[in-house]
Amino acid sequence: MTFKSVLSTMLAAWILIWPGALSAKEAAKSNSNSVLRVPSADKPLRIVVLGDSLADGLHYGLTQLNKNRDDIKTVKKARVNTGLVRRDRYDWNKGTRKIMRKGRYDVAVVLLGLNDLQSIREKGKAHHFQTDGWVERYQARLEEMIGDLKKAGVAVYWASIPITTRYSDEYQYLNRFYAAAAKKMGIGYVDTWSALADANGKYTAFFTMADGKKKEIRRRDGVHFTPKGYVAFASLVNDRLMADLEKLASPTQ
Repeated sequence: MTFKSVLSTMLAAWILIWPGALSAKEAAKSNSNSVLRVPSADKPLRIVVLGDSLADGLHYGLTQLNKNRDDIKTVKKARVNTGLVRRDRYDWNKGTRKIMRKGRYDVAVVLLGLNDLQSIREKGKAHHFQTDGWVERYQARLEEMIGDLKKAGVAVYWASIPITTRYSDEYQYLNRFYAAAAKKMGIGYVDTWSALADANGKYTAFFTMADGKKKEIRRRDGVHFTPKGYVAFASLVNDRLMADLEKLASPTQ
């Protein structure tokens, strides 16, 4: 058995036994964004997108999807090559608080994790990926970021890392953290991994677009998207947001 196969087996086992693990469906059922409001032309819904390079593309997609609406505005605050681990590159906990102080937003869409398969270094000590020290610190940083967004009074939607061709076990492991934190802290969680997989749950570069045609939407790196792909990717988040807004505008009696 190769080292890679051994690592994959260990990762799969860890995901199953990790006490915070839960399915995306379980997370979605318990999420709430009570501060979400119905937008209008005179008071548009301001959406801020936070995260890494995928969040950068997600912002592009959301902007394209809502470009003909005067009641929704999107703002990009993404930073490529950043995450919750490497605070020497960018500290998302401090950054989130600063962004919330300087801008007035109604919704925060977050996507992080691509760059978080590294050791967390604090006080001269390295806490390696998946060790107890790493888990404790990563979870604390994640929940702190969500908590600061909620304190700012915005509705929060955390998008999972989409299915990839590399580090797939590790990224699924991180998605478990995001789903669990969303459930615990009452925010929206959007499972993009399952939505972009094929019928067998495997990676595919193709996606059935709104017009019913199947098109290639992924870059050759197996992680990022083409411009049209980012629109398709963003539609997963946008559809969830629009569904929540529709419920808010037409509450059931």
